[in-house]
Amino acid sequence: MTGITANDLFKLKSTSQLTYADEKVFFVENSVDEKRNSYQTEIKSVNEKGVIQTWANGKGINSNLVVVQENLYFTAHDETSRKNQLFSVNFHGGIPTQLTFEKTDVINLIASHDGSIVFYQTKESELENKFKTSEFPKTREINRLINRLDGTGWFDEKAVYRTFEFDVENQASSQIFEKDDQINFLDVSSNNQQLLFSEKNQPKNDLDFGEGIYAYNLTNKKTTFVTESEPAGQFYDAKFSPDLTKILLVGNDEHLVNNTKQELYLYTIENKKLVNLTRHADFDIDCHLAADFEQQTSGHVIAWLDNANYFFTAGYHGHSQAFTGSGTQFRIVYNETNQIYDFALLPNAQIAFSVSAQEKANEIIKLDLKNNGRFKLYNPNLKFETTHEYAHVEHFNFQTEDGWNHDGWYMQAVNPKDPRNIPVLLYVHGGPHAAYGESFFHEFQVHANHGYAVVFVNPRGSTTYGQEFETAVIGHYGEKDYSDVLSGLDYALDHFPELDRKRQYIAGGSYGGFMTSWAVGHTNRFKAAVTQRSVINWISMWGTSDIGWYFNKSELGLDLYDSQGVTEYWKRSPLAYAKNVKTPLLIQHGEWDMRCPIEQSEQFYTALKQNGNETKFIRYPQSFHGISRDGLPSLRIKRLFDIQAWIDSHQ
Repeated sequence: MTGITANDLFKLKSTSQLTYADEKVFFVENSVDEKRNSYQTEIKSVNEKGVIQTWANGKGINSNLVVVQENLYFTAHDETSRKNQLFSVNFHGGIPTQLTFEKTDVINLIASHDGSIVFYQTKESELENKFKTSEFPKTREINRLINRLDGTGWFDEKAVYRTFEFDVENQASSQIFEKDDQINFLDVSSNNQQLLFSEKNQPKNDLDFGEGIYAYNLTNKKTTFVTESEPAGQFYDAKFSPDLTKILLVGNDEHLVNNTKQELYLYTIENKKLVNLTRHADFDIDCHLAADFEQQTSGHVIAWLDNANYFFTAGYHGHSQAFTGSGTQFRIVYNETNQIYDFALLPNAQIAFSVSAQEKANEIIKLDLKNNGRFKLYNPNLKFETTHEYAHVEHFNFQTEDGWNHDGWYMQAVNPKDPRNIPVLLYVHGGPHAAYGESFFHEFQVHANHGYAVVFVNPRGSTTYGQEFETAVIGHYGEKDYSDVLSGLDYALDHFPELDRKRQYIAGGSYGGFMTSWAVGHTNRFKAAVTQRSVINWISMWGTSDIGWYFNKSELGLDLYDSQGVTEYWKRSPLAYAKNVKTPLLIQHGEWDMRCPIEQSEQFYTALKQNGNETKFIRYPQSFHGISRDGLPSLRIKRLFDIQAWIDSHQ
């Protein structure tokens, strides 16, 4: 048996976008193609007997699965038009059939409950990618405050989004409406009369971040603003009850800006009353953990079981939970040490989950709500696991000096050179409003297999611990959050004697990069460090980041132009302490990063070099902020090798 290597990224697979039909659970199987240097998917199904069928395996991404009568509809890349188009495949066999021939990408898909209508959306834009070159380039005119988005590039202020309805019987499309901004399809009413979607409340007002839920009546062409009572809120998922008397929603009222935890809401259609069902709960609706293996998930976290009862998933203390509820009451039905990627409702009060755990990359399981029975349906990595072993992970709890409780994890090194003196790598997650937890993390497994023990914790500011915990870092960056991560490492060193106190390392990206850079400016305990796509100078980030001007204010507690703003921004900047750095530091950054632009790392590198500190700066071309999760596969692998080479050279 061997451990997990960097190149195993090309062998491991995950599942997402579960849906049920024809006595089968259909799903998307995600993989990474080494030869094409790209992400690929296949559409498969599994039945009760464990029989696997493949329905679509074309090049690129097959996504947006919806069931339409006896067919499976999805979007996929068409080689002729070089656009994503709508395809279908019949449950009784045959090859996928292309249904649309749009001149622009089909980017969204949803079907009516009876399968008679499919709605899809297209985007018309003439704007090129961020750094695409040409012989005769055009200027880029910017008029909006929000004009770019990391991972996407520049916004096209002239883009047109069109929504179409596809008549399944006649195999014909007709346009319903067009908008200047994208909407996200969420549900179709059981009577096929209403389309539920989310949209920015004031698309042309960049100072308004409200995103509401809207119901569009397909007959009278009128739109109802469902979340009108929370105009500043941000909502992203919603479902009609089958009898059309209620709507279940997920979002928040934005009272703490981007630090507000996600809540579950119930909207009564007759009296237009919106009620927050989870205001006092210490879990977050949904559970996106800080990891690198989740791909192509649906984003849906709620469903109606019948007219009165609903279902939802949540995140609690670094793992997923699932609940059923009725009215304002709900009960937990699933509470395992893993992360739920996606789910699908099955007949007879059963639910299929795609789940991931620290020591199990991914599998599809079935839960019976009547007796709480569990049954494994599919493991996409079954063959892989016959020759590979995952590093063992041990969970621990620790308490800081001020009495706050925290979760931490210790991933053991695989076959270390000296089992009594193992180098330890402290990793800090991004966000800071994110969380480590019970989910497969390829990078950590790679480091463990290379001989490092990996320690990772959730400092205050992390999600899945309730609102107070999440907002405790606001206005206090580099204070208790800094002591939290060091306390977690100290706990591990005290309780796992095989860890080598003389070989401690620290690494992290984004907020984790901030914390790494902050740490080396305030302590010399680490033999070496790796800071990635980091916040280094809050003052310059205010104007150069795609979110800086409002993110900085919400995180630091004041605007750059407020009284003492410049002073406070500089006080919280790792750059201010560059002269204190003695730790050998590797700096990694994507050249296309719009979230924490590469100028952040350029400043730190210049300061460290000027001060004579040992440092190396590696720039990753064609890479946005999320290089470690969804960047070019070849550069994801190179980045891991670069980290290991740096730490290896400082033993």
